[in-house]
Amino acid sequence: MARRRGRNPKSGKGRKASDEKISNGFTDEDYVPSSDSEDVFLSNDEEEGPALLPVQPNVRLPVMPRRARRSRRKSHDGTKLEWEKWEDENEKWVTAVLAKDGGDDSDDPPLFAETMEPSEDVILPLLRFQREWLAWALKQEESDVRGGILADEMGMGKTIQAISLVLTARSRGTLPCNGLAEPQFRGYERGPMPRVKCTLVICPVVAVIQWVGEIDAHTAKGRVRVLVFHGPKRSAAAYNFNDYDFVITTYSTIENDYRKHMMPPKEICRYCGKKLYPNKMKIHLTYFCGPNAQQTAKQAKQVKKKKLKNFNWKKKNLPFEEDNEAIEERQKKKLRRNKKGEEPINNMEAKLSGASVLHSVEWERIILDEAHFIKDRSCNTARAVFALHSLYKWALSGTPLQNRVGELYSLVRFIQIDPYSFYRCRDCNCKILDYGSTKDCPNCPHSRVRHFCWWNRYISKPIKEFMYDRDKPQRAMILLKKKVLSSILLRRTKLGRASDLALPPRIVTLRRDSLDKKEEEFYEALYTQSRLQFGTYAEAGTLMNNYAHIFDLLTRLRQAVDHPYLVVYSSSVDASAVGTGDTNKAYCGICHDPAEGLVVTSCDHSFCKGCLIDYSAASGDVLCPTCAKPLTVDLTTNCNSGGNTSASSMRGFKRSRILQRIDKKDFKTSTKIDALKEEIRNMIEGDGSAKGIVFSQFTSFLDLINFSLQQSGITCVQLVGSMSLSEREKAIKTFTDDASCKIFLMSLKAGGVALNLTVASNVFLMDPWWNPAVERQAQDRIHRIGQFKPDCEIHHCKLHRGKNTEVASEEGTRV
Repeated sequence: MARRRGRNPKSGKGRKASDEKISNGFTDEDYVPSSDSEDVFLSNDEEEGPALLPVQPNVRLPVMPRRARRSRRKSHDGTKLEWEKWEDENEKWVTAVLAKDGGDDSDDPPLFAETMEPSEDVILPLLRFQREWLAWALKQEESDVRGGILADEMGMGKTIQAISLVLTARSRGTLPCNGLAEPQFRGYERGPMPRVKCTLVICPVVAVIQWVGEIDAHTAKGRVRVLVFHGPKRSAAAYNFNDYDFVITTYSTIENDYRKHMMPPKEICRYCGKKLYPNKMKIHLTYFCGPNAQQTAKQAKQVKKKKLKNFNWKKKNLPFEEDNEAIEERQKKKLRRNKKGEEPINNMEAKLSGASVLHSVEWERIILDEAHFIKDRSCNTARAVFALHSLYKWALSGTPLQNRVGELYSLVRFIQIDPYSFYRCRDCNCKILDYGSTKDCPNCPHSRVRHFCWWNRYISKPIKEFMYDRDKPQRAMILLKKKVLSSILLRRTKLGRASDLALPPRIVTLRRDSLDKKEEEFYEALYTQSRLQFGTYAEAGTLMNNYAHIFDLLTRLRQAVDHPYLVVYSSSVDASAVGTGDTNKAYCGICHDPAEGLVVTSCDHSFCKGCLIDYSAASGDVLCPTCAKPLTVDLTTNCNSGGNTSASSMRGFKRSRILQRIDKKDFKTSTKIDALKEEIRNMIEGDGSAKGIVFSQFTSFLDLINFSLQQSGITCVQLVGSMSLSEREKAIKTFTDDASCKIFLMSLKAGGVALNLTVASNVFLMDPWWNPAVERQAQDRIHRIGQFKPDCEIHHCKLHRGKNTEVASEEGTRV
């Protein structure tokens, strides 16, 4: 067991005190296993200060009563710390709530008597619940919270409510004048930042079109100024943000600027050529790469899906030791040199003086649309958003909680609500927003290990213990729902506000079909192979070490049910289609997945065509992402073509990959595609003006559906993640304005959020997603405000082995 800081165990000091406490009348119920790191170390309250006593393995130590442990954490003058006072107040408050109503968890939405009319610049009449939000939001901005979470169900007009808030607040003129903003607490010291009277909107790429369209359609002409901060030339022009009311950007843009200008530069491994951050490089050289690397027992059990060949740097003429030093020196010079050529005072000022203009000003307001994009608090997207500065903060999401209660913490952390979003010190009143990786706290003399996360201690961990203790989770849920969220979150549902919305009913149909003989034989063979592979992991005891490969096996089975071509002609399986036969070059250097629409640069590095276009558009850099050399590539040549004809020129195709690997003259359909075409024919026969949206998580499957529908004479367009913003806007406009375009093929990830497609009245879900909340988001692209068709039909296509059956269930959601 690793020795903790404290007294020398060999000296014997402290051991006597430990023995005295163990024999001081504690019962067996006071003992806990030594795995609890918070309770296994006993402190000594002598004049020398607290000392942690090392504990021998398998020794059961007493847990001091809660009051006794608290008394030792008091400040020097004997008064309780702030977090201890909050703890006592919360305990008393929860006890009082339980005594009053027994912790009733009724979900009746609150009815607000107060409403607020929007600014004259908003020409769209707001519904009652939207005016209630406006009054509540303005009060929130006047309170200490200065923001909140709007969690209305999808399709209830969160975008227009946010626009109304910005324009109404502008008309009231409550914001201080321009100038230097006073420094706010962000976990580090910084000087004043320039404040701009502008609202920054961060949203997915596809939602940019939605925001611009709604601002143009529902506000007075010429009264609202909008800047779309996106594309390769966004940082080249000098913008005055005070000339705009809205600056709209994307999560990928924010993350790219943060990674490029505010994160430490990557280092190049001298052995394999990989580029890693300094903290990752230490792990890489310790366990995975180099002559001294040695894996642990668990790491040795992991089987890599793809084994990269040894990188021959001599062949590439890249001496990585020299390149690494040169890159570090160049990054240091770039980091410490501002536009005037002066040396900044510290690194943080250097970073803020760089080209990340979004992080170097303080905004009037930041609005996160589809805020569940930052549900993982440790991802770079969330970190990039947390690094922004503003006076007010708002998060919009129809699904703020999808899988676990910890996802709410990212939104609470973004709004910076005290004390819920902070780490508190056990020994003083210090608070920090981020735990960090350094040893010492920047705000107090105590170590970072003496700090705890308020959210984890009082919300997340107690709720996870519901299998062992029912009382703690119940108290934590009451604290979360009735004290934490009630002050920052507002959620209304379509059912609760049915009188205001007057939406048509949602009809959900589940269609079941059986595989034909050939498809079933193929599926059975693949299923047997997957079971054998799974059994190999089980016998070796490495299931948890290879869960990613098990996930890949399940994905292959799902693809086989959609169409056998997705497995047979997969780019990761048919690597010989690259032409060189080198499987290493078949993987993209940006996403590290099998390259789709493979392109090779002049420096002999491979990328997905869509990834390379998005990378260059987001960063504006003309250097290769792998070797940082000047980028030269011919995007018109596709290495996967193998001399065959390029992608089909038929209308609606966008960078089709799988169609380049199959024989289109001998194309065979699948059971799911046949079922889809039958449902589309029934839709058109029932209503000649009806349109439908087809969702799938596999873009290659969308390509096959597109090809099959075009052969059947059905006009359709397609939207996938590799398309640029202008291409997505063109596809949406074609589907909306062209009456002959009946079907919109969409990637579930790229088009399942933020779009308003009430021109369609049917949704076809071709395969289930792992998260049901994502499916519900996709369904509500049509079931939302502005839908005037009598019914909204949702079709789920499922296959099974057996007789053909068709089950239709009407969900009585008369919303």
